[in-house]
Amino acid sequence: MLEKARIDSRMEPSARRRKLSFAFVWLGLVFTSVWMVITGLSGHLEVFLVGFLAFGGFAFVRLFKNHLPLVWVNTCWLTSTNVAIFLGACVVHVDGHIDIMLVPMVGFPFAVFSIYRDRFHIAAMVALPIILWFTWFVLHDTWVPIIDEVAAVRFYAPMAALTAFSIIVYPVFYFAIVSAQHSTEIKRARQDAEQSSRAKTVLLSGISHEMRTPLNAVIGLADLLREDGLKKGDAQQADFAARIMQSGETLLATVEKTMHFADIAARRSAVTPVPVPVAEVVARVVKTYRDEAAQRGITLQAEDTDALVLAEAALFEEALEQLVENGVRYCGAGGRVTVAIRSIRAGYHRITVSDNGPGFGAVDPALAFAPFERLAHATGTTFGAGMGLAIARIKAEAMSGSVGIDFDVPIGARVWIELPAAFEENTA
Repeated sequence: MLEKARIDSRMEPSARRRKLSFAFVWLGLVFTSVWMVITGLSGHLEVFLVGFLAFGGFAFVRLFKNHLPLVWVNTCWLTSTNVAIFLGACVVHVDGHIDIMLVPMVGFPFAVFSIYRDRFHIAAMVALPIILWFTWFVLHDTWVPIIDEVAAVRFYAPMAALTAFSIIVYPVFYFAIVSAQHSTEIKRARQDAEQSSRAKTVLLSGISHEMRTPLNAVIGLADLLREDGLKKGDAQQADFAARIMQSGETLLATVEKTMHFADIAARRSAVTPVPVPVAEVVARVVKTYRDEAAQRGITLQAEDTDALVLAEAALFEEALEQLVENGVRYCGAGGRVTVAIRSIRAGYHRITVSDNGPGFGAVDPALAFAPFERLAHATGTTFGAGMGLAIARIKAEAMSGSVGIDFDVPIGARVWIELPAAFEENTA
């Protein structure tokens, strides 16, 4: 049923275009019927045949609409109509102004064809009335009209003006209807996307909660086995148990981060920004990761600054932690991670985390911020869920800030978080 709904959803725009295209056909049948009556009353077979050509094109389409592709249906009635109008302008006196109907006919192809699939037909059908009108404009002085000036002014001129007006007005209504329908589709798609996002968040949160309990049990039992091995002097058992503990703790940290991401993604409470000293937040983050950096042989340092940003201190610290954690994790033994503060644009402070590791390479910028996406430089034995940048971006945007990556650095990686500058800093 779900797959059928998707198919129906994809077919719906085409079905609506077909329906609106045949609304043109009904309009054409009405007008060409009146034209046939007028041309029949003229008493000239040639003039009647011109009116019949226009009517015949619409009638043919109406009869065989279910047996022909929509693109050929529209091509058929557009061609017959353009040719009929041109021939009518040739046999009716110039004061009948039948030629004016060729000009608004240029707009019809944009209404009845798909601009994504039928560009050749659009170009051909736009060119046809232009060529015919230009031909009439150049050569009409050399033709002898069958319908004289009096009849042209009395009957054909008013009908030509009315028809041309309808040709202009009808596409306007058409595009108004299509625009309204398109807006409805966008609104529906946005609602579906939001519902899908909420469902994903609930699923992640539920699964993460269910995984945490058995993982804690695994870690606890592994710890007991490790202690038992140490008491018995069984080094191998202690070592295996320690590995189980380490892997379990790593997996638990990933689960915790997944829960954290789900909670942040579903965040609905408003953020109240206040002036926050950047140096204090940076100092706390550096202190958090200094021991881990030392264990990996990495130098972690930060520049001094007196900058203030408008932020929520906890969110700012958590977002910056994600960037520093990535730098320490992927920099490599003997590397260097630096936290610097700059003002790249007016009204904002940029806190940049740089390292001299392998960098991002030629990674797609959109992919770098995709949740659960571990990039090429994160392969191998380095653990991670691929959510650090995604979490940092969500938190920064909640504070009217942004997170980005400088891909033009020759060596290493440079990731930054940009937040609004506090006004107190400017008035001090």
